Amino acid sequence: MITQPKVPFSLKDITVDWFTTTLRESGIIDDEKVVSFTHNVIGQEAGFNGEVAIFKLEYSDPASSAPNSMVLKIPTALKNRTLGQTMGLYEKEIRFYRDLESTISIRTPSHYYSALDVADDPDMVLERLAGLNKLPMWLIAILSIIAGWIISFAPRRYALLIEDLSGYRLGDQAAGCSEEDSKHVLTAMAKLHGQFWGGEELAGMSWIAPVAATSKIIQMMFLQTVGKFRSANKGRLSKRQIQLVEWLKVNGEALTVKLGEESSTLLHGDFRLDNICFDDSKGEIVLFDWQTMSNGPAGMDLAYFLSAALPVNTGEEKINELIKHYRVALSHTGVNISSARLRWQYEMGLLATLHRIIPAAHTGQLDLGSDRGPQMMQAWLDKTFDKAENLQFETILDRIPA
Repeated sequence: MITQPKVPFSLKDITVDWFTTTLRESGIIDDEKVVSFTHNVIGQEAGFNGEVAIFKLEYSDPASSAPNSMVLKIPTALKNRTLGQTMGLYEKEIRFYRDLESTISIRTPSHYYSALDVADDPDMVLERLAGLNKLPMWLIAILSIIAGWIISFAPRRYALLIEDLSGYRLGDQAAGCSEEDSKHVLTAMAKLHGQFWGGEELAGMSWIAPVAATSKIIQMMFLQTVGKFRSANKGRLSKRQIQLVEWLKVNGEALTVKLGEESSTLLHGDFRLDNICFDDSKGEIVLFDWQTMSNGPAGMDLAYFLSAALPVNTGEEKINELIKHYRVALSHTGVNISSARLRWQYEMGLLATLHRIIPAAHTGQLDLGSDRGPQMMQAWLDKTFDKAENLQFETILDRIPA
């Protein structure tokens, strides 16, 4: 993977000369220069792992055909940078835009430029991850602390320039969406999943790790934070919800392993409204923020989206209708899965979503801000627990339908 020696560390490092050099290297401009810019930081307390800003550019040639606005993403200066670098999130997104974005069957932001100062060999990353997942959790925890300490003293630099999507209607996880919007999202999700169903194309992409490769790491993070979660939600959890939390303490690792045994596809990994724009003129979505891609069963993305997008007290009839919509859209790509198997994957995905967002909401390694971030995470937990209230989780690992 190509790396660059001069990569900005923060928004303060961005200059007109950097923009001029960058856009010339990428072929966006030829002889003209960027003579001035303004910028506006967006997505605060929404993206968590990155600092995102829209830059409005002026060129030396007023008739330039180059974009006059674009989005710059760089790692946040907060402690989230350590977590993002440890998990390889920034590097993964750059690899997506350089190696995969042009082949994706759904709409994503146009890629203008990406840079990083150091890149790990993807095969070594996967080998390291697989090796780490074989260790006892106490040792993984110690190594994670050491890795975080090292990264804090030697942070890497990453930068990504992509299309400005502010002309479209931005999804809002806190506000939710209409049924029509949900169906547009599920249609696009099915199209993406159908393209990569079976994982054959993913076999050569060793930088996209299978979900099972992180089973112990995810369980370790859950066990480290579940006590804080219980304390923060004392009095608001039902008896059944407490039983579910206790079940995850025992079976969380097995849950991820079992999901890893299903037919796999490319998972976006963060398929929620905050990472979606709606092109209302075409009835399409544009999906962005590709930092958390993985290789796993479609039901994980499906449950992740529905858990956050649908409000508390959404009836099972409505949920089943949307799952059916996804299944029909998936069949149009040539992929067929039984309704019973997809429903089981969805239920497993709900449990996996809780297993992942409980640590995200209560870990000290991730700064959610002080307003929208914590409120959104709590609402997401409430909505997911509500949808999982009647799940027979005690037997779910043993009853895999055909």
